[in-house]
Formats: sequence, C-alpha cells, structure tokens
Amino acid sequence: MKKQTGRMLALLLAAALLLLCACGAKTEPVQEPEQTAAAEPVQAEQPQEAAPVEEETPETPEKEAQTPEEPAAEEALPEEAAPEEPVEQPTEPEVRAPMDEQPAPEQPAAQGTPLTCTISISCATILNNTDELDPQKLELVPEDGWILAPVTVTFTAGQSVFDVLLATVKENAIHMEYQNTPMYETAYIEGIGNLYEFDCGALSGWMYRVNGWFPNYGCSRYAVQAGDVIEWMYTCDLGSDVGGSGVSQGYDE
Repeated sequence: MKKQTGRMLALLLAAALLLLCACGAKTEPVQEPEQTAAAEPVQAEQPQEAAPVEEETPETPEKEAQTPEEPAAEEALPEEAAPEEPVEQPTEPEVRAPMDEQPAPEQPAAQGTPLTCTISISCATILNNTDELDPQKLELVPEDGWILAPVTVTFTAGQSVFDVLLATVKENAIHMEYQNTPMYETAYIEGIGNLYEFDCGALSGWMYRVNGWFPNYGCSRYAVQAGDVIEWMYTCDLGSDVGGSGVSQGYDE
C-alpha cells in the first residue's frame, strides 16, 4: 500500500508540475500589450505623412493670388488705346472770305440778343525792340505791352473789324489815326495809342488777327461774327514777330 500511495503522490506531483508548466506557458502571451505599444508609434508616424498634404494646400492660394494680376494687364489695354485721341485739329484758324465776296447774311432783322466779340490791342513786340523805337515814344509803351487788354464788346450784324475797332477806341478814349478811302471801301490804320508805323523800324506797323488767322485782306472787309476774337498787334518785323509773316498790314491792298 505504501508503494501505491507513493506512486500516487508521485503522479500527483507530476500532474501538478505539468499544470504549473501549462499555466506558465499561458502567461507568456500576456506580453502582447508590449507589441501593441510598439505598434502605437507606427500609428503616430501616419499623421506626419498627412502634414505634407497640408503644406500643398497653401500653394493653391498663391496661384489664385496671381490670377488677379492678369485682368490688371487687360485693364491696361484701354489705356494704351487712349493715346489715339490727340485730335488737336481744331487749332487750325478759320479762313473767311471778305465781306464783298460773302453771300447776303440771313440774320433776322429783329435782334433780341446783342452780338458780342472780343477785341484787344497790344504793342508788346516793341518791348523787345526799344533800341529801334523813337526815344520820344518810349513813354507811350505800357510796361505790360497792353494798350487794351482783351475785352468783350457788342456789335451789330454786318459790321467789320474796322467798325468794331473804331467803336472800341472811342469808348475807351484811345487815340487812333487811319486813312479811309470810301471810293475803294478801304481803311488803313496808321497809328493806335500814338504809336505809328515806322516808329520802331522800317518794317513796323499795325496788323490784325481774327480767331488765330491773319486775313490777307483789309480790316474794313472782314465781317465780324458772334464770338470772334479780334487781336490788333504792333509788329516790328513785317509780321514775323507776331506769327503773320508775309501778310499785309491792317489795310486793304
């Protein structure tokens, strides 16, 4: 019996050892959390791969910011077309025929509104040629060259430049001397403000200009129209110093 009990005990011990070994083998896989912990850093690296994707997105607004510059270049196109506008042709003076060559005016007899024009008298060219001026006439030359600064006057239809000049100097008490030849319907201006032809050289005298044009006929034949700008100028060089070279002075040929 003792031998049998000993064997039984030995078997029990062996079974116990086997159980213990089996339990120990089962406890080793519990170390799997360590493997998951090692796998976690791998998952942490994945957001780093997404970071470059976020860096690519700011590139698109940069391209969008460049696109507005293109319409700016298109808007500059109309500005380049603007230089085509310099149309300064109206500066050309109006050429008007003498009164005796114009058709009869069709203006109504009843005139409710008076006609107006502008007239001036200048001897500014003498200021640059005082060495040729008669010394006794030097005090007659205004410092600014204006015997009559531009002024607006009224006139009636059919009046000439000479008619307007004559009425203006009378109204402003300005001396004027002229020669009138009714036979030829001509008037020649000899002097204004006591400044006569040849007082400032052999090529000096009075000339007139209307709307920037020096007529090639006398002042008594030029019919004034509303808005005309009449300028009487003293020349010391037969008109070349006032822009009317080659034009006859203020009289009819």
